[in-house]
Amino acid sequence: MFPTHERVKTKYIGREEELSTLRSLLEEVQKGRGKLVLVEGEAGIGKTRMIEQMRALDLFSEFTFLIGRCLYFKDTDIYLPFKEMYSQYRQMIKGNEGGSPFVIQSDRQLVDRDLRTPSDQEFVPMSLIPAEIDLDDEGPGDEMVVEGLLEFNKLSQFIFDLEEKGPVCLFIDDLHWADPPSIKLLQFLAHKIVDHQVVIICTYRPEDLFWGEDASHPLVEPLNRLSRDKLYVPIELGRFDYDETEKFIRDILNVEKVPRSFSELVFKKTNGNPFFIEEVLYSLLERGIIDPTGQDWTQTIDPETISLPSTLRDVILRRIHWLKGNSMNVIRLASVSGSRITFDIIKRALEMKDEDIIEALEELVSAKFLVEIVEEENYQFENPVVQEVIYTELNHSRRRFLHYKMGKVLEERYSDNPTVWGNMAIHYYKGKDYEKALMYLTKASSYYQRISPQKALEYLHVVLECMERIPQSDSIKIQHVQVLLDISGLCLQIGDWNRSLEFSEKALNLATVLRMPLEIARAKLMNADVYKLRGDFHQATILFEEIASSPQDKGFSEVVAHAFMGLGYINWRTSDYPRALEMFSKSLQFAKIENNLNTIGTLYMNIGNVFNHRGDIKKALDYYNRGIKHLESSGNTLDASVGYSNIGSIYLQNGEFEEAEKVLELAISMTSERGRHDLCWPNINLIDLRGIQGKFTEASNIFEMCEDSMKDRDDKVGLGIAYLNIGKARILEQKPEEAETLIIRSITMLESLGMLYDLGKAKYSLGEAYLMSARYDEGKVYLDEAYQILKSIGARYQAEKVRGRLLEIRDSGGFI
Repeated sequence: MFPTHERVKTKYIGREEELSTLRSLLEEVQKGRGKLVLVEGEAGIGKTRMIEQMRALDLFSEFTFLIGRCLYFKDTDIYLPFKEMYSQYRQMIKGNEGGSPFVIQSDRQLVDRDLRTPSDQEFVPMSLIPAEIDLDDEGPGDEMVVEGLLEFNKLSQFIFDLEEKGPVCLFIDDLHWADPPSIKLLQFLAHKIVDHQVVIICTYRPEDLFWGEDASHPLVEPLNRLSRDKLYVPIELGRFDYDETEKFIRDILNVEKVPRSFSELVFKKTNGNPFFIEEVLYSLLERGIIDPTGQDWTQTIDPETISLPSTLRDVILRRIHWLKGNSMNVIRLASVSGSRITFDIIKRALEMKDEDIIEALEELVSAKFLVEIVEEENYQFENPVVQEVIYTELNHSRRRFLHYKMGKVLEERYSDNPTVWGNMAIHYYKGKDYEKALMYLTKASSYYQRISPQKALEYLHVVLECMERIPQSDSIKIQHVQVLLDISGLCLQIGDWNRSLEFSEKALNLATVLRMPLEIARAKLMNADVYKLRGDFHQATILFEEIASSPQDKGFSEVVAHAFMGLGYINWRTSDYPRALEMFSKSLQFAKIENNLNTIGTLYMNIGNVFNHRGDIKKALDYYNRGIKHLESSGNTLDASVGYSNIGSIYLQNGEFEEAEKVLELAISMTSERGRHDLCWPNINLIDLRGIQGKFTEASNIFEMCEDSMKDRDDKVGLGIAYLNIGKARILEQKPEEAETLIIRSITMLESLGMLYDLGKAKYSLGEAYLMSARYDEGKVYLDEAYQILKSIGARYQAEKVRGRLLEIRDSGGFI
């Protein structure tokens, strides 16, 4: 089992620029030019960890290091960080001579402190701390004495005594919690260390400097003064980007690779905050939600299970404490609004006065809860984690009420705007107005099916949930079947075949109960398409033939067209090209009845495939381009991208590698933009191209990505060709033994599928691998077999290629 209880120290990631700055500052300090450094960053951003890395630098070995911490207690000891540093100093010098400028309490005194009356020496009343300290050059300088307090010179002398042994680094952690006297002593030292070998590094959280408009944090004015006098060097730490987050996740989980979907989910939840990432991952481990030692360990993760640990919630809730009533109302509404909220929506939903809204927004921006998108007068959360905490703190009634108000306001303003329908519907759903939610979800999913299949799927799943919460009339049951079919079709479109099959089976069962013959045929068609793509050609053929023989009733022409197209695809894959063209011709007859450009475009693409395999490149390109034109005009860029991938394969055959790269990259871009899970077909061709270019590592990386995806959905067709292409790359890499293993695996799969064209290419490549290994007899056998297969199916271009290779070997006095 994974050691869920054990937290390991991770590798240090990023921060190269900040560490370089610290290194340069330390070099300056060694030359006697002291520095005050203020490291700014939100909770968990890695401020203290960066100081640890700084201490590991070679030049830091010359520094004496003292650390003082500030504590979050209202009645904390004054000068607490300096007392801690002085205690470390006393241990270093191992001496007790002389009086201490601080009262250093023993452990026993600390335990007994609340049980006795403190003496006058042990504390100074806060009322004696002056409001201002004059640090002008013409002032008392080193002889300055704070009224009613110890002299700052005496308090800090131990620092300069320590400097006699070499440069000194003082580190004050969590300066935002420092007591006012410590802050004033720090101001004094900022002036004094400028010509000493002393560096003072302090960390603080800017978000914790907000105490509401009625009170000012004691650190705010000193920071302004120090900034004005240019007495400190600021370093600001930001959050991890996606790549840094992914590396951090791999390091914590001790795995070489993390599925992108999982790392994207964690990045979205934590917004790249290192501490948040760590806490979320360990929470998932300790609750048994993930186990990186198992196979497919991210497949069943529900995003809702990634909740924020209490450690994070406490940090955020402590900050919310200072907000005024109006600000609390606004931030609560913002927490349910989604990604952004506008002034107008706040006004309509909360019915507040303009001035009250402005003051609330100013307070929330000042406290770093919200940031303003100036050009649009929109506001969004500075950190989505904060939004989640505030949202989850709302009780159910308030949450329902605010969602309903948001839905109502959006409907009043944007009922004719299709880009807002989905957001509006979700608010109505969470506000428990399920009928309005169903209406707008249906409209939104229909709008997004061509533009963004993933978003359409999200809305359709909520449609199903709405249907479960309203009375089950006949119309709702019929709509239920349509929704199941739409989900199945979209899953098929984006390459999620398992879910497509799951929902088509549900649709088939319900349509059978309701006696809906057209929907029964559509559900069977979805099943057949999945079987076809997986390479289960026998099962797919049975279903396609059943659908193709359906009664020619009104509305069935589109389904029948798809059935004949499916049969044509199977005949093409199994290299029965005349039969394939016959099926495509029948499909085209039915497709033209409905004049569906999408179906016709897909048919042209399939016809292009036949001519491509037969070596008629001119006709293949013509049909590919006609197909792309039809598909793009109907808004189906996902299937159009397959056409570009096919054109890329032709450029590869012709040795036009630059053109191949352009169209393959275009296909990948089009596919990923539309949310397709699998980028496999353009990437399978890209494996071939990268091998030809000598970019073998990149070819391997692309293959591994494709292999994982295709295994997940049982894509035997894609796997067979991917193994072939990576095997060809291994030949070019001069690794014939690895090539043989991969290509034999390809041959096994392609033979079982009856894919003769690709089988002939695979046997040709295996023959080349054997020739490279000086296994000439075996090489001869496979080259001969490849030629016979390709010649028999009419694949003229590929057959001539093999024949040319055989003649080349014969003419050079080879084994033939």
